[in-house]
Amino acid sequence: MKLIYNDGTDLQIQSASIQGDGTLLIKTVSATEEDLRGMFGDELKTRKMVISERSQTVGEYEGYTTLEGITKYTAGIIGIILSRPGETVAEKMDALIRENADLKEQVEMLKGCILEMSEQVYQ
Repeated sequence: MKLIYNDGTDLQIQSASIQGDGTLLIKTVSATEEDLRGMFGDELKTRKMVISERSQTVGEYEGYTTLEGITKYTAGIIGIILSRPGETVAEKMDALIRENADLKEQVEMLKGCILEMSEQVYQ
């Protein structure tokens, strides 16, 4: 399988798939960790990536320009984790924390309204 970068260069890979958290995981044994950091850290290069096998396109990934991390597996396999800007795991967590705080505030406000209404009914 071959990954073809936006700039026309390519890299032999074992797999490419979207994970449950929305990140793109690419596995390869074709380069060193340092080389992969350089390749996948280049936003222009990773703007669009096409996966081909036997000269046929089997996948296209656009906008995965943020390098989240590199994972080492057994047998020399290296996994590259990419996300779209604004959709990194940290950004998603921050958004969820803010949303949770807003919801707690709304619940407290509603509790206050219900308490006021119940006091008015019993008066």
